[in-house]
Amino acid sequence: MSSTTRAFRPQALSTTSLRALSRAKFLWILALAVIVIASIALPAFRSTVSVNSLLASLAPIVLIAVGQGIVVMWGGIDLSVGAIAGLATVVLSLSPVLPGGAALAVPLVLIAGLVVGLANGSGVIAGINPLLMTFAASGVVQGFALLLQSTPGAGIPLPLLTVLGTSLGAVPLFALIALVVLIVAWAWMGQSRAGRYVQAVGYDQRIATRLGFPVRRSALLVYGLSGVFASLGGMAIASRTYTADALVGASSVIDSIATVLVAGIVITGGIGSLLSILPAAVIIAVVGQVITLTGTDTYYQTIFKGVLLIAAMGVYGLADRGLKIPWRLRPKDKDAAPAQTRSEPAR
Repeated sequence: MSSTTRAFRPQALSTTSLRALSRAKFLWILALAVIVIASIALPAFRSTVSVNSLLASLAPIVLIAVGQGIVVMWGGIDLSVGAIAGLATVVLSLSPVLPGGAALAVPLVLIAGLVVGLANGSGVIAGINPLLMTFAASGVVQGFALLLQSTPGAGIPLPLLTVLGTSLGAVPLFALIALVVLIVAWAWMGQSRAGRYVQAVGYDQRIATRLGFPVRRSALLVYGLSGVFASLGGMAIASRTYTADALVGASSVIDSIATVLVAGIVITGGIGSLLSILPAAVIIAVVGQVITLTGTDTYYQTIFKGVLLIAAMGVYGLADRGLKIPWRLRPKDKDAAPAQTRSEPAR
C-alpha cells in the first residue's frame, strides 16, 4: 500500500471532529445563553408542559438534521427530507388498513424512507446534480403522499399514537431517540472507516476516487441514512401533532439545512462535526418556543430561520479561502495534493 493511501486511511480518532467541536464552543455557549434568557424573560418557558413541548419540537429537527448533515459532509444535499417526513405521517395514519396494523406501519415508514434515499443516491451516482435530484424526488414523494392521504389532518390511530407519544417524565421518547441517533452518528462519522471515507469524499472527490475509495457506495449510504432519519423525523412530528399531513414536513428542509450550517458543517463537504447539530437545533427550537409562548405570529419564525441561513452562508463565504484540509487527510506525495476547487458529486 502506498504512503498516499495510508495517509488517507481512516484513523481510530477523528482529529477533524475534535477540531470542529473546539470551534463550536461559542455555539454551545450561545445555546445555553438563549435558554437562560428565555427562562428569565418567560416564566411559562420553565413549566413542565413547555419543556415537554420544546423537547418534542426539538426531536424532529435533530433527527432530520443528522441525516442532512451526513449528506452535506459527503458533499451533497437532500431537499427531499420534508416530503419523506410528510409521507411518514401519512403511512402511520393508514395503519388500520394495513395487514399487520401498527406493527407493520413503523417498519414500512422506515423502509419507505430508505427506498427514497437509495433512489436519490442512485440518481446522484448516475450524474444528476444532488440539488436537482432531491428536488425532483421531493415532488414525486409529496405527490405520492397526497394520493395516499384520505383527508389533510387525518388523525393517527390511538394505539399507535400512545406508543409514539410515550414520555419519561417531561422527556418525550423521540427526544431520547434523537439524542441516541445523534451520538451514534457522530461516533460513526468520526471513528469508523466508512465515516472517514464520507468525509474524505466530501472534501475532495477526485482525490478519493484516485485512491480507490468507495465513492458510489458511500453516496447510497449517506442518502439512504438521510431517508431513514427523515422518516424517523416524520414519526416524531406525528407524535407531537397527532395528525397526518403530506405537507407537514415543508419547513423541515430549511430547518435541517439551517441547523447543519449553523452547526459549522461546511456546505461544500468534508469538514464539521455532527455533534454540533445539537446546540444549533436547540437555538432554533427555543426561538420557536418563545414565539409560540408570546403569541407572536409564527411567520416570524420562518423569517428568523431564513436570516439565520443567510448569515451562516455569508460566514462560510467569507471564510472559504481559509479552509484547510485536515492533517489526517493530507497526502504525503506532492502529485496527490488536493485540487484547488472541489469536484462535482459522483458521476
